[in-house]
Amino acid sequence: MNEVIKEISSKHNHHIKLVKSLSNRKFREKESLFVLEGVRLIEEAVHAGVGIRFVLYCRKLSGSLRGSRLLNKFWELGVNTFLVEENLFSELSDTENPQGILAVAEVLQSNFSDFIINQESLFLLIDGVQDPGNLGTMIRTACAAGASGVVLTKGTVDLFNPKVIRASMGTIFQIPVIMREDNQTILDFFKSKGFRFLVADANGEKTYYHSEAKGPVVWVLGNEANGPGEFFLKEADEIVRIPISSKVESLNVAVATGILLFDYVRRRTVLVK
Repeated sequence: MNEVIKEISSKHNHHIKLVKSLSNRKFREKESLFVLEGVRLIEEAVHAGVGIRFVLYCRKLSGSLRGSRLLNKFWELGVNTFLVEENLFSELSDTENPQGILAVAEVLQSNFSDFIINQESLFLLIDGVQDPGNLGTMIRTACAAGASGVVLTKGTVDLFNPKVIRASMGTIFQIPVIMREDNQTILDFFKSKGFRFLVADANGEKTYYHSEAKGPVVWVLGNEANGPGEFFLKEADEIVRIPISSKVESLNVAVATGILLFDYVRRRTVLVK
């Protein structure tokens, strides 16, 4: 294509300032924008129909055929794209080995109406998890297990934190995720649809493989240090634990999520057969 290349050379340019400001959760929420970095994540976002406000890239991207094709696609779509010099791009990058492209995208707004509800629906509720890597991995795991959606309570790390997005490997664009709804609103919605709440806790009454594997269910996993909050412990239909060796104090919450969701799906499949 004979695209006229638009360049940015100053760190005082308003596009550069905006990208820097979006490293802060407060500004992401104020602007309803977030930053995506890397070819694969941006491809996933475009495929999912996420709105892209503008793209910044450096000449390093031209060394990647896949990256060049992505840039051409933005030119074809009429998305504003700006070439920045490599040192300036490095200042904006949140990764150790930048691929040479980032995009400012519009925040996804999911709500309860986006959830597909049936008798086999499985949801993951994440209550107060603070580590971005854990949150992203948990969302990726839920998506891989065939969950219908994910709900984040108000005390949970921001979905659009760059580390969350990378750890999710783009699955935040593949599964509806609802953020920061009131706990009672969450409970009332799912209870009105006949869901049971299975809460994972180190002091659970029974082991997870003795939980009932039928009907629509919400699995609740909580904060890395303190576990789920009192609200969901009180409202739980079952509180279960993962038995572990006495040599280990606890499991990583993302690992626990994988064990619980995939075993639940396995047991439910066996019952159906």
